[in-house]
Amino acid sequence: MISPRSIAAALLLAGALAASQPLSAFGPPSVPAGEGNSLSGKLSGVVRVSGEVRVVDDVTVLPGATLAAAPGTVFVFAKSDSTKVDPENFYGGVELVVRGTLEADGALFRFPGRTGGIVVDGGRARFSGGTISGAEAGLTVLRGGEATVEKTLSAADCRTGVALFPGGRIRVAPGAGIRASGNGVGLVRFPGAGLLPAGIVSAGNEEADGIGWDAADGTGGSGIVSSPFVVPEPPASAARMGDTFVDADRTLSGDIVVDGVIRVAPGSTLSLSPGTRLFFTFRDTDGDGIGENGLFLQGNLKARGTKEKRIGFFPAGASGRGAWDAINFMASDQGENILGYVDIAGGYRGLHAHFSKVTAADIRIARCFRGMQFQESEVALSRVSVEDVNSVLRGRDATVRIDGLIVRGAVSGVNLFRSAATLSGIDIDGGGWYGVRFRDSRATLAESRLARMFVPLSVQEGTVRVSGVSSTDSGLAAFSLLEGDVTMDGYRAIGAGVDGISAARGRARLSGGEISGYGRDAVHLSGPAEISLENVKIVPPPGAKNIPVHDGKVVPGLGIVLFE
Repeated sequence: MISPRSIAAALLLAGALAASQPLSAFGPPSVPAGEGNSLSGKLSGVVRVSGEVRVVDDVTVLPGATLAAAPGTVFVFAKSDSTKVDPENFYGGVELVVRGTLEADGALFRFPGRTGGIVVDGGRARFSGGTISGAEAGLTVLRGGEATVEKTLSAADCRTGVALFPGGRIRVAPGAGIRASGNGVGLVRFPGAGLLPAGIVSAGNEEADGIGWDAADGTGGSGIVSSPFVVPEPPASAARMGDTFVDADRTLSGDIVVDGVIRVAPGSTLSLSPGTRLFFTFRDTDGDGIGENGLFLQGNLKARGTKEKRIGFFPAGASGRGAWDAINFMASDQGENILGYVDIAGGYRGLHAHFSKVTAADIRIARCFRGMQFQESEVALSRVSVEDVNSVLRGRDATVRIDGLIVRGAVSGVNLFRSAATLSGIDIDGGGWYGVRFRDSRATLAESRLARMFVPLSVQEGTVRVSGVSSTDSGLAAFSLLEGDVTMDGYRAIGAGVDGISAARGRARLSGGEISGYGRDAVHLSGPAEISLENVKIVPPPGAKNIPVHDGKVVPGLGIVLFE
C-alpha cells in the first residue's frame, strides 16, 4: 500500500547504509569542456570545469568518462521549451545524465523553471556539499547508479528534490546529509527501491515531504510473476550479413548475425520467415555509446512469426540498452508493414516510425532506451508487452491505436503529443513518473489499470474521454489535469499519497466511479479549473469529519467543484 502523504522519518529514512569512501583520484589529463565556459553533448575522457559553466544542451557523461567540477563551480543550465524525444533522456529541459563519473565539490547546479535535473543512470556521482535548485527532479538515482554524499547537499525549488528508483543507491557519509526543502515534493522512493539512508532530511516542501511505496513483492503488485526476458546468443552456425541494400523483394530466414545496417528501398519488401532471428553487432563510429546497426525501411517489412516460431531482433555479444539501433520505418507509408509474434531486445528504440504506417501484434520489447516512438505516423498495436525501459512510448503528431499493452519496469510511460489516440486494455504497474500522459491530443482511454506510479494519468490540453479505468496506489495524484476537456466514466482513484484529483485549468466531468484513500484532498484545485462529480463515491480518510475538497467556493481565485 502507498505510504501516507508525509512519510514518517522512521519509515522513509530507516536502514542507514554503510558510510561511503571518497572516489579515487582521476589521473588522466583534462579534456576541454566545450567552447569557452559552455558544456553540452556526450562527454568522454576526463573533463574538468571551474567557475561559471553554461550548460547549453543536454550533457551525458558516458561510461568510463569523468566530469570533475572544481570547488565552487556554478553550472547554469539553459532553459529549453523543446519537445525533445531522445530516448536516452528523462525530463523536459536541459539535463545532466551520469553513466560514467561525476565529481562535484561544493558545486551549484542551477536549473530554470523546474526543468531538467541530474540523473545518475548506472554511473557514479560524488557530491561534497553544494546545491541543486530549480530542476524538475533535482537528483534521480536508478538502475545500478550510486550517489555518494560526503558533505551536506541541498535540493531546493525543484518539482521533486530527490528520487530513488529500483537498482539505485544513495550513500551518505557520517556527519553529512541531504536537505530537501522548498520543493514541490521533497523525496520520492519508487516501488522496489531500497531504503533511503539516515542523514536525509525533508521538510518545508509544498505538496509533500516524502512519498514512497513498499518494496516490490516479486509480482509487480499484480499477482502475476513476469518471467524475465532472456536474450539468446547467436549460434556458431548463424549466417552473416554486412551493410545490405535491399532494392527488390527479399526473404530472410534462420539465424543471421548482422554487422551493419539493412536498408530497404521504397517499393521493396523485406520478409522474415517464422523463427528468423537477427543479431546485430555493436558498431559505434561516433563514440556516443549507442549502437548504429539495425533496420532502416523506406520500403516495407513483413515479419509474421507464429506462437511457436517467434521472430527475434537481438544484440549480438553485447548487453544492456542501445547495443543496436532500432527497427526504423522512415517514410514507409506505402504497402504493408506487418509484425506478428516478434521479440525485440537491447535496442536504442524498439519500434520507430516516422511518416509511416505500421500494424503489429503479439510483440515483446525489453531493455531498450525507449520501447516505441512514432512521429507523423499511423500505428495499430495489439497485445504488446514492454519491460525494463526508460520510456514506454512517445508519439508526436501521430494516429495511434493500442488494444492491449502490459508494462513493467519503466521510468516513464505512454506520452502522446498532438496525437489522435485510442487506447484500451492498458496495464501499467510500477511505471515510474507517469503511466499515460496526453498533451494537446484527442484521445480515449478505456478498460485499463494504472498502478503504483507518481501520477498515473495526466492531461495537458486536448480532449480526452476515459472509461472503466482505475488508478491505484499513486504517489502524488491519481489524475492530474493541467489544461483540457476531460470526460471520465467509472473512473476509480484509489490510494493516492496526496490528492485523488489535482486540477489547475480546464474541465473534468466525472460520473460514477470512486475517489478514496487519498492523503490530502479528494479534489485539489490549484487554478481556475472546473470539476463536476456525478454519483461519484468519495471515501474520506479515517477520522476526517468532512470530505476534503479544495474548492473555489471557499478559496477565492480558484475554480469550482460541483456535486451533482
